[in-house]
Amino acid sequence: MSIASRVVSVVILAGIAAGGYALYQQQQVQKQAADAGRKGASKGGGGQPPVPVVIAPVETRSVPVKLNLVGRAEAFSSVTLRARADGQVVQTYYTPGMHVRKGQVMVRLDSRAIQAQVQQGEANLARDRAQLDKAKSDLARYTDLLAKGFISPAQLETYRATVDTLDATVKADIASLELLRVQLTYTTIEAPMDGVAGAVLVFPGGGVKANDTPLVVINQLRPLYVTFAVPETQLREVNRDRLAERLRVDARIPGPGSEPVSGQLVFVDNAVDSTTGTIQMKARFDNANERLTPGQFVEVSMTLRNIDDALVIPNEALQTGPEGTYVYVAKTDQTVEVRKVQTRPADSQRLIVLQGLGAGEKVVTDGQVRLTPGSRWASRETPKGGPGGEKGSAAAKGPGGDPARGDPAKSDGAAPGKPAETSVGKTEAPPAKGSEATREYGKGKGKA
Repeated sequence: MSIASRVVSVVILAGIAAGGYALYQQQQVQKQAADAGRKGASKGGGGQPPVPVVIAPVETRSVPVKLNLVGRAEAFSSVTLRARADGQVVQTYYTPGMHVRKGQVMVRLDSRAIQAQVQQGEANLARDRAQLDKAKSDLARYTDLLAKGFISPAQLETYRATVDTLDATVKADIASLELLRVQLTYTTIEAPMDGVAGAVLVFPGGGVKANDTPLVVINQLRPLYVTFAVPETQLREVNRDRLAERLRVDARIPGPGSEPVSGQLVFVDNAVDSTTGTIQMKARFDNANERLTPGQFVEVSMTLRNIDDALVIPNEALQTGPEGTYVYVAKTDQTVEVRKVQTRPADSQRLIVLQGLGAGEKVVTDGQVRLTPGSRWASRETPKGGPGGEKGSAAAKGPGGDPARGDPAKSDGAAPGKPAETSVGKTEAPPAKGSEATREYGKGKGKA
């Protein structure tokens, strides 16, 4: 190998060694910067950012105890009209959904055949009465003849028997005629009560059979019942409170903008259904404006009594786990605690706490999915239309006002070069100027 080749080889080897040393030095600088960042993070708050949540206090107030159930409206009384005699429909006097009064004519059947029978019965009655009158006259005359000795007593008994027979015939004619007149009334079907008529089931010209063909269904809507099933575990409580006063029951039609109507509990069944473990109850509603319709499902809320100084939390705070229900309690040291609780419904938005919480404590109502026991929390503003809670400050939000990031943000009044404060602590101070760690720290801040 020539001298020139050796020189070139030495130069190449020297370059490779210099490049490797420079790469090694760069890796050492990056490692030092990363170690400095981790140390600063550990000084600023344990390395885990606080979880943004919505919190609400445990309130003390007087709350009515209510049972929220599902019920079904049913008519106070319902009748399906049927003809009591065979015939042909002549005319109907109602329309579907028509309000009818008691005694109002609903359907009329062809009555000509029965009217003819009535006239025949009246004629038979008149004939038999005439015969009876003659027999009575004969009996009186032959009685005088018997006293004078012109006839025998046996002949007089014959005339007396004729009078008795004709008298019985007249009574039978009267009964038969009354029956025909009653059957004549069967051709005119009237409403037996006030109510609302259903669909038209028969039309003029159609034939009906006695006690078979339905003519119209009438439902009485004022007043009206709502039937609902109460779990047998609540029966003792219901019986205790209804003995003190008549229990109020509110019914609301599901849907937005629906206002509840009020009624009273009037019926408790005499046995628990063993298949469902519930007992049937009924509430009576005036239903003056007929807002409720038979067969309609309604949301039922029965008020039992008031509980003074009850502990109340929003529904959103309650969580369910393998061991039962629990809540996250927001402690004053900015950490959360899992607390088992026992609750019962207060209304559609609140729960009554029976055991597990005290007055003045705070519970998490939103953001529980990111929490674990001992996690740090930071309050954020209540979402619009969400559960009640405390408003958080801007310091509890992440950079740029994004609470989902959970990163500590700078205070508005933080001076240059000083660490920014959050609601749970302080962030680390930046490294000294001019070092490699400072440049790496600056790059990290720019990327955050």
